[in-house]
Amino acid sequence: MPDGQGDIGLEVLRARPPEGVAAHETPLLFLHGAYAGAWCWAESFLPGFAAQGWDCTAFSFRGHGDSGGRQRLNAFGIDDYVKDLEAILADFDTPPVLIGHSMGGFVAMRYLERAGVEKAAGLVLLSSVPPGGLWGPSLSMMAFQPSLFMEIGMLQSGDPSAVTLKALNKALFTPNSPDGAADAYFARMDGESQRAVLELHSNAKVDIDLLRNGLPTLVLGAEHDALIPPAYVRATGRQLDSRAIILKGLGHGMMLGPDAHVTAGHIAQWLADEGLAN
Repeated sequence: MPDGQGDIGLEVLRARPPEGVAAHETPLLFLHGAYAGAWCWAESFLPGFAAQGWDCTAFSFRGHGDSGGRQRLNAFGIDDYVKDLEAILADFDTPPVLIGHSMGGFVAMRYLERAGVEKAAGLVLLSSVPPGGLWGPSLSMMAFQPSLFMEIGMLQSGDPSAVTLKALNKALFTPNSPDGAADAYFARMDGESQRAVLELHSNAKVDIDLLRNGLPTLVLGAEHDALIPPAYVRATGRQLDSRAIILKGLGHGMMLGPDAHVTAGHIAQWLADEGLAN
């Protein structure tokens, strides 16, 4: 576990290129979304990208996964998660590509807004919370998927027992996924800070102008994402002067399940196109 993590004790997972595989100079740092942990990258992304020569790190925000602070989870806000990112980055000799999913994408943007885009070699947003927060996507869900909105709302209010596996499956994957697809993931999901959720629905914003300074950026969304619909992903892309790509057939949990290779393939190609794979 790296130094510089304060008194929280952050869980860190790493994957290095195997012997005989040339390592790229630029490392990759993965940031998970709400209710998740570093485990969500361990299924395929960490070993997959390491096999391609990337030095990969994923960590769990405080109160998530095996990081400390679980008993105080609801006291943590978005800026606390930014501090966790800062602590992890303190141990990097080379600025990494930040790859953030959902809330993790927002944390990455919030960090770069304050620290400067030179602190990262690139930014990849996967079904990311938009720079303006969750208010818009939540209104969209309330209008077009009211039953799912109610269940997700009860989850965010601290009652995970109210969420059915069918609803979770619909939120994370595609409408045609088998009902049992989310079982294993549901068992690993953490709670989420009610303070952080409230901030994302109210005052948490990113000044996107501070991120438009030559930072290589990839914005990916999912066709069947019920939480961050494609329209909001495209808007984020426009704000960042980066074309958003909507992946057909995928849902919000685009780094999990049998179709995760589709997401990984787009990231790998972008890394090569940007000259980062050297």
